[in-house]
This record gives sequence, C-alpha cells and structure tokens, in this order.
Amino acid sequence: MNIKILFQKKLFFALVFNCLFFGCSSFLSDEELKERYDKAIGNKNWSAVIPLLDEVIARHPKQKENYYTRAIAKSNVNPKQTQGVIEDLSVYIDFAPEDYKARYIRFQAYSILNQFDLALVDINKIIEVKGKNAFLLSWKGNCAFAAKKFKVAEKSYEERLRLQGSYEDLKNNYYYLIASKYFDGNKEGALWDCAFLENRGFKNDEKLFKLISEDKLVFEEFANFDVPQITIKQLEELLNNFCTDLDIFQSEVYFRANIANQFFRVPHTKNIEELLPKKEEVYSLNISNNNLKTLPEELSQFINLQFLNISGNKFKDKEKLVENLSKLPNLRFLFANKCYLKALPDNFDLLNNLEVLEIEANGLTELNEKIGELKKLKYISVRSNGRLTNLPKSIGQLRCLQYLNVSGGGMSKLRNELADCSELVSIVANASKIKTLPENIGNLINLKHLNLSYNKIENIPASIGNLTELEHLGIGSNEITQLPKEISNLKKLNFLGLPFNRFKEFPKEVLELDAVHNLWVHNNSFKTIPKEVGNMESLTHLLVDHQVITDNNIKAIKEVNPELRVIRNDSQRYVKGRKRKN
Repeated sequence: MNIKILFQKKLFFALVFNCLFFGCSSFLSDEELKERYDKAIGNKNWSAVIPLLDEVIARHPKQKENYYTRAIAKSNVNPKQTQGVIEDLSVYIDFAPEDYKARYIRFQAYSILNQFDLALVDINKIIEVKGKNAFLLSWKGNCAFAAKKFKVAEKSYEERLRLQGSYEDLKNNYYYLIASKYFDGNKEGALWDCAFLENRGFKNDEKLFKLISEDKLVFEEFANFDVPQITIKQLEELLNNFCTDLDIFQSEVYFRANIANQFFRVPHTKNIEELLPKKEEVYSLNISNNNLKTLPEELSQFINLQFLNISGNKFKDKEKLVENLSKLPNLRFLFANKCYLKALPDNFDLLNNLEVLEIEANGLTELNEKIGELKKLKYISVRSNGRLTNLPKSIGQLRCLQYLNVSGGGMSKLRNELADCSELVSIVANASKIKTLPENIGNLINLKHLNLSYNKIENIPASIGNLTELEHLGIGSNEITQLPKEISNLKKLNFLGLPFNRFKEFPKEVLELDAVHNLWVHNNSFKTIPKEVGNMESLTHLLVDHQVITDNNIKAIKEVNPELRVIRNDSQRYVKGRKRKN
C-alpha cells in the first residue's frame, strides 16, 4: 500500500478516535469548550478535564490559573504521576509566588520524588506567607533533614518544640533534633540532649544513648518520612484558624476571665520536686512568691503544663527566664505579676504559644515590639505599670485579642493600631492619663465593654457609633464637654457613666439609648435634666448631683416614670485633687 495513503488513513483514524474520546475539543468554540469543561469539573471527571484544559491552555497560554487547575486534575487522576503536576504548578507559581496552596501541592509532589531540597523551598515560602506553626516547622525540619541540611533541621525542630503538641509528637521532634546534631557531626551535643530526655519531660532512652555512643545511628532509618496527606481544606483550616477556642468571658459586668478565675484557686507549691512522680498529670502550677532568682531546673519536665504563676519572684536573668519558659511547649497561661521586669526581654517572642498573659505591677517602661509576635494572645493585662506611657505599634498584630487591661498606669493614649484588633470584647483603661482615643475606634465591632474613666479625655470620636455591640461605656472623670450625635446608635448599651465631666448642658444624645438601665450623670455643670429621661424605655437607675439638681426637677422626671430610681450622689466635687469648674 502507498505509504502516503497509509499515513492518511492512520491520521483519519486518529482524528476519529480523538473526536470520539475527547469530543473534538479543538473544533469547539471557546463558549462550547467552557461549557464542557464546567460540566466535567462539576462531575469531578478529571480524566475529561485534562484534555479540555490542554486545549484551553493551547489557545490561551497566558491564563496561568489553568495550569494550577490542570495540576490538580493530574494529581487526582494519578497521584504518582508527579512530574507533570510539578511542571504545571511551576508555571503557575511563577505567576503567583505567594499562593501557599499551590506551594503545598508542589511540596507534596517534590517529597514523593524525594527532592527534599526543592520541597524545603516551598515550605519556607509557605512559612514566610502564613507564619510558623507546629505542622510547618515539623515538615521544614523533615525536609531539611532528608536533604542533609542538618543545621536547618536542628533549628526547625527547636522552634517546633516550643509550640503545643501531644507527648508523642513532641517526643518525635526531640528525637529528630538529637539525630540532626549527630549526623551534623555534633555527637557530643546529641549525647547531651539524649542524656537530658527526662529533663524535657520524656522517658530516658538508654538504647538510643548507646547507639549514639557507638556511632551506630543509620541515616536511612531516620530519613523515611510519609508525605503528609492533609487536604487543601484541612491545610486552610490549619494555617488560617490560629485563634484558639478559649472562652475568655463570663456574663459578668467586668468580664472576669474564666481561666483566670480558675487559676487564682491553684494551690501554692513550694517544692515542685514533690510533684515529679506524677509530672505528666500536672497541668497548672503556682510557684509565686517563692523568692526565686531562677526557674527550678525540674520545671521543664512538666511537659503538659498549661498554666504557670511565677508572680512575686525577682528573676535575675530575664532572657534566660524566657528561654526556660519556652521549653514548656503547652504553656498557654502565664501570670508574671510583680516580677520587676521593667522591660520585656528581646527574646520574648519565644513565648508565641501564650493565650493569656498577666504582667501587672512590674515597673514596665515599655512593651517590646516583639509582643506582636504572640499571635495567639487573647488576654493581656499590664495593669498598674505607672511608667508605661504607650502600647507598641505591633499591638495591632494581635488579631485574636479579646481582653486588654492597661488601667492604673501612665498610658497617655490608646494608639490607632489598637483598632486593628477586631476581636476585642473588653478594654479596661481607667485610672490612667489617656488624652486621645483612636479616631477609628469604631473598627472594634465586637467590643462590649469599654472603661475609660479617670483619664484626661476631651473628645469622643464619632466612629464610636459603630460599636453596635457595646453594652458598658464608662467615660466618667474626664474633660468631656459634649458627645458625638453618633453615640445614639449604641442600641445595646445598658450602662453609661458620664460623671465628673465638663458638660454644661445635659447631653440629649443619650435620650435615644433605650437599652440603658443605669445612667450616671452626677457632678457635671448642667443644672437641669430634661424630664424626657423618664421616657427611656429600660432606664431603672439615674444618678444625679445632690447639690445642683432640684427636687422639682426630680419630681418632673418621676411623673413621667414613677418606677425610676433617682439617686442623689453625695460625692465631693473634687476629681484628681482639683476642684471642679462649674
């Protein structure tokens, strides 16, 4: 047969086969191609998706997102065919280098091919974009270990061991820390860490110690990692939901922390050695006021410890203190009041596992910017630090923060970055020297409790009207002369304290606050209160000035609402050592 005719027949049958199998995608319009593609994606028919995407990419090679989708399709058709997945993802990542999901899929593919040095590049980028967590640090260590970059592995395992985890998970990372030192030629360091297994809260391992001593550790037995199989959805939950489920608040006026309430009752321990026989069962420990200069060496053995009270001790080396505390991977709650800190040490970010932090009455002059690295913090109290005049700029990075107490100190303002802490529920900032509030304070849409009494505030920002969840507002004993009209938007407000201010007329904006139960307006400069106050639907208690508000004025109000309790306040007309100006 003529070769030309044979070739034409083969070409014909090939075209027929392609049309039957792939639906003649090359002859379809873009609209028809998209319709078939959408149908295949909807049915998760990955085998059909790939040839359709081949055609789409051939027509539109600059639409980079198609390479990502084709990589996903290829990985679903045959997870072992990783090279094509890597090629498509590499094209896409050149276009979108910050896409951590694409990086994670490529990291998996590189790991399957044992190309751990390349997998390490993607893990590093994910950490750069999303921050450090236990999962990423473990896998950074594993990739570096398998790529024989042992110093990188050692550092990653050390960082991982400062984060929360189960006993077995932490033990596994500690063993790889030891192995990293050994295979890097630091046999002495490996033996040292192995000898101190018990000091880190693990059981002694004489067999491992002997293998290291006799140089019998085998690299291949350690570098045998199963590639993580978590889905993209699970990855997103792991990386994006870093705020814990800790419930800070009870339904109390001042939102006393549940966890603080519980731990105030933790019995005092003088000698922690008595607890060592059951150290794995110890979750809370109170070693306050024990005249400690350093933390007890045995403390690191309490690997499950979650709460620690070290208040009332005068520690000499503050950086060493933080370093030792960072060896408690499950430590979530730290009370370090009256510890003469004065300033937080530069390595304070090692405690990035903390959720509750009390550092009251320490003589602090500033908060280290490293405080912003404690991403999980939900509760922080720096109360009674008279020399602390400002919060660090990094305070705005605490996106999980629910409770902030800066009362009784030298705070001169609440800085604008605080308004970025959108999870805040309670701010206690009374008895300070605050003059200004953030203009964008209205961004704190979850705020329920705001105590700004006994300060030097003159103006309340109009954006306060955006705090529609606010229930308690205390702004007494300031220099306020008027309220913004937007304050009438606070329809959930049930307490409003305005005493000892500079109001020359009753602020009529409050008349629209129908949820207010308690209204305190005593010790101001106005001589009458409008009887319309009696029309405030929920009002039960009204505190007025006993020297200025007349009996007739009170009688007129009670005629509108006979059930209203009007209480004459007998406070002296002095605030902060100065006579009120009427």
